[in-house]
Amino acid sequence: MKKEKVQVKICVGTACFVQGGSDLLLYNDFVDPAIIAECEIEGSSCLNACKADGAGAPYVEINGVIHSKVTQEKFCRLLTEAVKNNA
Repeated sequence: MKKEKVQVKICVGTACFVQGGSDLLLYNDFVDPAIIAECEIEGSSCLNACKADGAGAPYVEINGVIHSKVTQEKFCRLLTEAVKNNA
C-alpha cells in the first residue's frame, strides 16, 4: 500500500508573501530533495491564519496544522519532522 505524501501549503497572501512566504517558495534551493519527494507542496492564496494571529506571517500548513513565523530553516525542520512522522 502506497503511503500518503505530507500535505504542505505555503501561504502567499500579501502579508505572508512580503514577510517571507516568497522565500519559502524557493524550497527546491534549500530543502533536501529526498524530503521534497515525500511531500506535496503548493502555494495557497490565504490560510486565514492571520485573522486569528496577525503577527505570525508567514504561515505554512502541514498535514492540517498551521505553523507561524516560518523561516527557511524552520520550514526544513518542520518538513523533516513531518516526513519522519509519516513513515
